[in-house]
This record gives sequence, structure tokens and C-alpha cells, in this order.
Amino acid sequence: MKLVANIYLSFFFSFIFTSLNASSIIEHTNSSEFNTMQRVRIDFESPDGFVRPLLLAFTTDDSATDGVDYGYDGANFDQFPDDLFWMIEDNTYVIQGVGSYEETKQYPLGLFLTNSGTIKISLNSLENFNQEIDVFVFDNLENTYTRINVNNFDLDITSGDYLNRFFITFSNPSTSNTGASNGALSIEEFNNEELTSITYISNSDQLIIKSNSTITHIEIYSITGQKIKRLNNIHSKEIKMPLQLNHKGYAIVKAFGLETHQSKSIILN
Repeated sequence: MKLVANIYLSFFFSFIFTSLNASSIIEHTNSSEFNTMQRVRIDFESPDGFVRPLLLAFTTDDSATDGVDYGYDGANFDQFPDDLFWMIEDNTYVIQGVGSYEETKQYPLGLFLTNSGTIKISLNSLENFNQEIDVFVFDNLENTYTRINVNNFDLDITSGDYLNRFFITFSNPSTSNTGASNGALSIEEFNNEELTSITYISNSDQLIIKSNSTITHIEIYSITGQKIKRLNNIHSKEIKMPLQLNHKGYAIVKAFGLETHQSKSIILN
């Protein structure tokens, strides 16, 4: 009975947030754009069975960004003991409006757990896409991509706050054929000539990059696309370096090889 009550409570709050946010969106865009927005609906199930719906909306006219956009992002007005949110500029949101759909984008999630146990992240629905897209949960710690179009992302996890571990993304760099992936895939399981791993250790401000090919340079951007730093003339397959910047919050590290590049979102404390 408790599970059912929690589920209905969750959908009640989600309906209110969605309705309020929809009214704000209409003020900023025409009805045609609002009706054609591409939507990805995600469900998070906590260890006690509570379900939190989340919405990611793509604006086909690029009227929203990856940052905070008034009228497009629905802020979190409550937090349950075990909850999951979109993280935008260090704040929690249940609705995130962004620009047009890009397969390579990653959208960070914040997981807040009072209770240890099994969590589930699933794809509820896709709206207004011409064809089905792949949706993955990227686990930054385990370096795995779980395609949730069919199977849920299930994980036994201890209590705590996880702010730089889980992301929603739409491609798996581990394989060129993302549609063939139906479960969790580690990037170490594939023989990819250009494979690059990017790790940021926050307690020591250390950036570690390893690649199967030579890294030529590194660029660091803010979540809104502003270039923060560029490191040239690297010419190495492995880099360990302190990364002390004035920028705080989410950032994107891009490591460039001779022909390809790899990017990853990190949190700078």
C-alpha cells in the first residue's frame, strides 16, 4: 500500500511541475514549437519503491541551452529520502529543457540516497522522434553504458550523495553499433584503437587521461560552452596532472587525438 501511495504521490507532483513548466514554455515559444518538442521521459525507482518521473525536452529551434533557462527547466520543490534529479549548475531539477537533440551529449544526474539498496532507472517513453533513439545510463565510476530502451539500469548501492557518477546519454563510444547493446557494457571490453578514458579525482584535483593513441591537446569547457583552458603539445598516451581552476561546478574535458576526440563531464570543486 505504501508503494502505491508513493507512486501516486510522485506522479501528482510530476503533473504539477509539468503543467506549471508547460505554461512558462508557451510564454517563450510558439505553440508549434511546444507541440513538436522531443521528449525523453525517465523513471527512477528508489530502494523503497518510490518512483520519481524526470523529463528531458529538446527544443528543435535551440531556444533552450544546457544551462538554466527560465521557462524551460522545472526546479525541484521537494526532495524525498531517496531521489534522483537533473543537475543544472549545481542545482536540482525534475524537468530540463535543452537545445536540439545531439547524440553525443551527456546530461548529469544527481542521486541522493538515505537508504542503501537497489535503484532502477528506466525509459518511460520517447515523444516526437522520427525514429527510436538509444538512451543510455552512463556510470562514470564503472565506465559502463546501459541501454535502457528495453532493460532497466539496476544497481545495488550504498547511501550517500552521487553528483558526478550517473549521466543520461544517447550513444555508447565503446561500440560503433549502439543499437546492438542491450545491457551494461564496459569500455574495457572493446578493442578500440582510439579509446580514451578521462578521470577527475576531486579530493586531489587531479586529472588522469589514458588513451590507446597519442593525445595531442586537451580543452576544458564550462557546461554552457565557454572555453576555460587549453593544454597544447602533449603528445602522450597517458597524462596525470593537477587541475586547479577558478571555475566551479560542471565542466567538460575534451581530449584530442590525431583523428578523434573523447569528452567527459566532470565536477570541479
